[in-house]
Amino acid sequence: MISPVLTTNRLTLCVPNAGDYETMASYYATDRSKWVGGLMSRTESFGLLASIIGHWALRGFGLFSVKVNHELQPCAMVGIGHPEGVPEPELSWAVWNTSHEGKGIAKEAAIVAREFYYNEIGGKSLVSYIHPDNVKSIALAEKLGTVVDTTAATPRNNNSIVYRHPAPEALL
Repeated sequence: MISPVLTTNRLTLCVPNAGDYETMASYYATDRSKWVGGLMSRTESFGLLASIIGHWALRGFGLFSVKVNHELQPCAMVGIGHPEGVPEPELSWAVWNTSHEGKGIAKEAAIVAREFYYNEIGGKSLVSYIHPDNVKSIALAEKLGTVVDTTAATPRNNNSIVYRHPAPEALL
């Protein structure tokens, strides 16, 4: 299985592992998770983490666990998912703790994850499916240079807005 580790000056992104479970389960036990699946029991959080780890084995890419370099626990999950039934590969993000919000962590990690997907995996197109009321994620998508794509399908025909990321050649 592929196990990349991506770094910036302040962040380390790696394939999630069992050590991320407690932090992730704590996040999904709160209303903060409403935009990315909603409240989950510990059992459901375990299943989600297993699915995220398995996605790497099945697709060769996936979501990264994000750590600020001097911290032991992950503070976010950011990366590309394309599970069965989702129309296109999606760049998504979730900052797990309010103490890490507003510091540019999700943006920095999203840029690195997008570069990895385009440059190492050979991806040609990415979207982010965002609920119309999720103003923080909409603002981040716009900072990442996305444009609304009204012609794109959404997962399960939900009411998400599809934000299309710049193609790889547009980022050169």
